[in-house]
Amino acid sequence: MKKNIGKYIAIILGIICVILMITLIYIKVSSVNAQSSDKDLKGKISEEISYIDSNIIDIMNQLNNIYLTKYKVYTKEVNDPSSESSSSNNQQSSQGSNQGSSQEQGSSSQSSQSSGESQSQGGNQTNTTTVSDLVPNTTLESPSTEVDWTKISFAFENLYSAWPTINLDLQKQGIANELINSFSLSMDGAVQAIKNKEKENTLINLYNMYINLPKYLSSINVDNYTLNLYYTKLNILNAYVLVSTGDRWNDVTSCISEAKSNFSAIVSSSDRSEEQKSALQKTYVIIENLERISQISDRDIFYMGYKNVMQELENL
Repeated sequence: MKKNIGKYIAIILGIICVILMITLIYIKVSSVNAQSSDKDLKGKISEEISYIDSNIIDIMNQLNNIYLTKYKVYTKEVNDPSSESSSSNNQQSSQGSNQGSSQEQGSSSQSSQSSGESQSQGGNQTNTTTVSDLVPNTTLESPSTEVDWTKISFAFENLYSAWPTINLDLQKQGIANELINSFSLSMDGAVQAIKNKEKENTLINLYNMYINLPKYLSSINVDNYTLNLYYTKLNILNAYVLVSTGDRWNDVTSCISEAKSNFSAIVSSSDRSEEQKSALQKTYVIIENLERISQISDRDIFYMGYKNVMQELENL
């Protein structure tokens, strides 16, 4: 009888041990899956913030016809009457009409593309050739100071349509509703400003949207390199808005000084290759140069320096 009782106890203890082992394995697997899911969500949010970052900066730059490329492509039509001599054709090609439809192009060389089109006028055959030339895209001498509100509206609508998905991901990550709503309110303000074609209000609302990005990144515990990079851009954008909406040059200089401080933390603590360190040091020098430029108090020259800084920051 005692042997049977001991056997039953051993069986019960064995069952309990098996149950405990299964429970521990389940908890472990669940924990690993939760960590993996959390890591995936943080990675997705990081990519979404990068998307917002590039689009906000692009739209803010377009408001002053600033493009982070070296060259633009302009197309023009050249009439080439086949009845005239070759030398005459060459002369007419150089004196053709300059009708500008432009497209951005990041290239440092010049090229041309031509397409022939025949027309009959008074018995004479005329060939129309479309030529695309790469011309320098400068800040000091922009082809147009007019804001292309249609292009800006299109770019902003793409960002606006992506926000609901990003909003849900931020909520899943547990980011405070106050921070999420702050972005939404500024986005609504930007929509109204773009609709009314109010350049200054559009810039201010876009900047207020950008303010939230480093806060989101801080909530998902990104590395200090990334966080300082976003704060650097935030302060440079602050200076850019101040220049575009007024002449508060002392505040502009202070913003750039703060950006320099943010970027200094990257340069001093970054564990990178020699090539990457060289790129970081070069960017720091360009930010210092923008700080000196701000003391000149010239808007066009500032835009030139600003463009150089943002190009370097976007390439890091």
